[in-house]
Amino acid sequence: MTMARRERLRLETIEEIKDTAWKQIGEQGAASLSLRAIARQMGMTAPGLYRYYKDRDALVTALLMDAFSSFTTSLEAGRDSCALDDHAGRFRGMCRAYFQWAMENPQRYVLLFGTPVQGYLFAEEVGPVAQRSFLVLQGVIGEAFVAGKIKGEAAALKLPTSLKVQYEALRKMGMPYTPLVTHLALSTWNAIHGLTSLFLYGYSQSFLGSQVDRFVESEIERLTMFLGLKE
Repeated sequence: MTMARRERLRLETIEEIKDTAWKQIGEQGAASLSLRAIARQMGMTAPGLYRYYKDRDALVTALLMDAFSSFTTSLEAGRDSCALDDHAGRFRGMCRAYFQWAMENPQRYVLLFGTPVQGYLFAEEVGPVAQRSFLVLQGVIGEAFVAGKIKGEAAALKLPTSLKVQYEALRKMGMPYTPLVTHLALSTWNAIHGLTSLFLYGYSQSFLGSQVDRFVESEIERLTMFLGLKE
């Protein structure tokens, strides 16, 4: 067997392991993730699977890295669906992408933002990949702020001194933009995340029925108006 073929088979096996893991998470939850169960389902021996992932945490880390990368790519695509100077459109597109990605990838969303996997220690390499998704959101608001498009209540918001100190500390660690932009980004993230999670876990549907999409759009519009992006 040539080296190229061996490498291709190795990569295919890795993808099959991850696909099987996602199915297991969807059926039983992330807390039940088991390398032995994955090996059994794939027709492999447990020692054979350990050649690819040394333990459960290594597999969880790989799944997190893939999921965060997919999530961030989706946010970027939503943002970039509008021109650079269309700040309201870029914000709306990013918010829609957040919600849509979660609806299309519920297992991945729950692994990223749901109950932590018991016993899993967050791997250091996941941090920068996870932060990229927030930087997309912060960047959309930051670009609008620099262009003078953040107006009204959002622009006039007075932050407590303790929050300013915290945000300045983040800025010194490499987080771009001013404390106000960081605060508005975190506030928006909390809002769109809460909206998304309530739908994903089925809490909102009994109130809204077939009006889910209209409600989501109205909430995105409310956030757009709060930021002063809607003329």
